[in-house]
Amino acid sequence: MKVNVIPVSEKITGYFERLYGAEWTAKYCEYSGTGNSQCIRINMQKCEPGELAERLRSQYNITLEAVPGVPWVYKIDDPDRMIGKTLDHITGKYYIQSLSSVMPVLALDPRPGEKVLDLCAAPGSKTTFIANLLQNEGIVVANEIQANRTGILNFNIERLSIKNTGIMNMPGEWLSPRFHEYFDKALVDVPCSGLGIVHKKGEVNNWWNEDLIQRLAAQQYRLLHAAVKMVQPGGMLVYSTCTLSVEENEAVLNKILQKLPVRLKEFTLPVRTEPGFTAYDGEEFDPGLAFSKRIIPWHNNSEGFFVALLEKTDEMPNESKPFKKNRALGAPVSAAIRKKTAQKLEEAFGIPPERIENCLIISKSNDLYVLSREWAGENLEDFNKTGIKIGTFDRYDNFIAHTNAVQLFARDITKNILNITEAEHLKKYLDGVNLKGDFQNLQGQVAVAYKGVLLGTGSVHQGSLKSRFPRNFRTQAIEF
Repeated sequence: MKVNVIPVSEKITGYFERLYGAEWTAKYCEYSGTGNSQCIRINMQKCEPGELAERLRSQYNITLEAVPGVPWVYKIDDPDRMIGKTLDHITGKYYIQSLSSVMPVLALDPRPGEKVLDLCAAPGSKTTFIANLLQNEGIVVANEIQANRTGILNFNIERLSIKNTGIMNMPGEWLSPRFHEYFDKALVDVPCSGLGIVHKKGEVNNWWNEDLIQRLAAQQYRLLHAAVKMVQPGGMLVYSTCTLSVEENEAVLNKILQKLPVRLKEFTLPVRTEPGFTAYDGEEFDPGLAFSKRIIPWHNNSEGFFVALLEKTDEMPNESKPFKKNRALGAPVSAAIRKKTAQKLEEAFGIPPERIENCLIISKSNDLYVLSREWAGENLEDFNKTGIKIGTFDRYDNFIAHTNAVQLFARDITKNILNITEAEHLKKYLDGVNLKGDFQNLQGQVAVAYKGVLLGTGSVHQGSLKSRFPRNFRTQAIEF
């Protein structure tokens, strides 16, 4: 799809001409006038590709094309630009994500049962993919330094019904005393100068300069250094950026390789790549940097990226002083409360009790949050949030299920499903407006659905449906 050409600044073209030459730079500038292909990553915990493809085709005129060698990722043809406005999107069936940005997680290869760190996590595309590959079990710690970006991170974790993830909001460099040699794997997708996404974000032209990349490289080194401390000996790290400068990529890694017990590992990716630089500006780098990979935008009709896989080879001392810890936001409930919660959800929606009893449930005031069972016994201090809210016990000891409960356990729900058939009624439900009507002789808590898509919870009383569709979801444009 042709878009408005984004002129590339002379500072950027001058840099690339020295690095790659005039022909390469001309292709870079030409690509700035094209829109890379759009992709989605299907949430494997919520749906199968076939059923989603049929619904998107029939209801939104969106067609999917599988990407060879990249499970769960599909290129889309979306002539009406609906992909971010569907009911399937707001209910977390997929994440809109570029093909290139999937690659760091594929390189990391998280496995069920592992403890994984995403050090620079917002907006959550890679965090939620890691969580998916862990099958929503294990432990994911998602840290984001910018407080104003933790909101979108939490939104996407809830939208995709991710229960194995805790969110922190701290400088990544501060975390190593707290998690010294704790994680099996870590993703270090650092803030960068964005030379791989100029065709998407033209504002990079306004502030990019070589002094900036030197300052960013210093921060990137500190973040990777901290991450190495947090991974167990024998554990793996991926360092990645969406930029193409040597200073922010190979040079950072070369410095780490000289000072810390890590080595670069060979790996493959299912897209076309170029090997990393092993020398630059008269300096010889570690020869292992040939194992790192550069993703050139026009080779794959996607974003430019850099990806490297490292293995930690030895222990490191914990020399830093722990930061002051904050109170844990919530505590595990008793076995009796967990059993009662499971019974309430079974009574309301037919969810098998073992689906709840196999999870950890924590209480924050009267609100209940569900986490993967591996969080049991873990220190919950300093987290902004852990798990996702599934409901509340009110002052009369009634359990009020949250929409997250219906979304998380959608495949287990067998009763009290209220199927909305009128688009006007659907709009009111999504807007949080109460409805009057014939509600199929249902009474009390219900799971609300439209055309086979479970949306959330509500309560029917005397012919009126009270919508409990979450407020933070109502800000999204939704078409139906």
